Amino acid sequence: MSVTGIIAEFNPLHKGHEYLIKKAGISGPVVCVVSGNFVQRGETAIAEKRIRTKAALRCGADLVLELPVLWSMSTAQNFALGGVSALCFAGCDKILFGSESGDIKRLKNTANILNSREFSNELEKELKNGVTFAVARQKAAEICGCDTGILQGANNNLGIEYITAACKNGYNIEFDTLTRLGAAHDSMEEREFVSASLLRQKLHEGDYAFCKKYMPETALELFTPESLSDMGKIDRAVLSVLRTKTVEELKNLPDISEGVENKLFSAIRVAGSLEALYNNVKVKRYTHARIRRMALSAFIGADNSFFMKPLPYLRVLGFNKNGIELLKEKVSKAPVPVITRTADINNLPKDSLKVFETESRATDLFGLSLPVPLGCGLEYTSKIVTE
Repeated sequence: MSVTGIIAEFNPLHKGHEYLIKKAGISGPVVCVVSGNFVQRGETAIAEKRIRTKAALRCGADLVLELPVLWSMSTAQNFALGGVSALCFAGCDKILFGSESGDIKRLKNTANILNSREFSNELEKELKNGVTFAVARQKAAEICGCDTGILQGANNNLGIEYITAACKNGYNIEFDTLTRLGAAHDSMEEREFVSASLLRQKLHEGDYAFCKKYMPETALELFTPESLSDMGKIDRAVLSVLRTKTVEELKNLPDISEGVENKLFSAIRVAGSLEALYNNVKVKRYTHARIRRMALSAFIGADNSFFMKPLPYLRVLGFNKNGIELLKEKVSKAPVPVITRTADINNLPKDSLKVFETESRATDLFGLSLPVPLGCGLEYTSKIVTE
């Protein structure tokens, strides 16, 4: 039995995602790893992860696993490591992803160059010039003879990180890619397929007629106005928590370096909104998304303990009948604990429990961003989603 894995946010799930799942399902069951309630761009997800899980199951996924917040709201490298490790531990034979290139050979060749010692040396030199990681990476890749045009696409880059994560950690898994169709990542253009960014905007505007053209109907009906998260609702809640943080606590955030904790601490003292905070942390090497992730990591109480480490457990969010068989035949043999019920949480090793507790805290705080706030403890009481 060949099992194909997909790593996604489904933020929200659109017809492009459905197309990817259907293609993956041609060769056998499909396992999806879905981001937690805070996503890579440093924001809350459009809807709670179990709603996105149900959407995935309705559109062809057989088993859905969680990408915990310590990986889902992180760098591309850490996001990729979390997703790839989950799929490898779950017994997948292949990972399928969308890319602007659509050429898996070019993507693998690029990953090989970026994994070389020569590239690492050049990257270190470029970073000393005070530029962002993306700019330094591009320049170092050019010096090493890389086909740098392939690094211009957001999905190309993420796919390369998937391949790199497998290589560096010795994971024996195949990769394949489909050409991304329609609008580019984060584009606000209306094309055959549109970006999740545009759909989030339209959902918040209540333009469900527009969304119906680009989202599977069985998925769209799950993203009701009552389910949509709004970062604006927790703006001051985030600031209030940040104002309690010491410089030392900020120093231990994931993906922070070069004394930026001091700039962040100073900005926190004067900022009256999150947007003002982000704009006040003026560091040339830090992108806006990276600064947003730092602030929200401090908000949910995350630290760097698990940064750039594989997942310490597998959390099952949902399944169908085929997914139950996968659990028995593949996932049950995982080299890490598998969580399907509350009792499994209580039996986690100490370090793994720390990851789960961070996830639980993040979900409790995410609940405040909804039109009707959710109570605490959902990570302990919510049932597995079935279809």
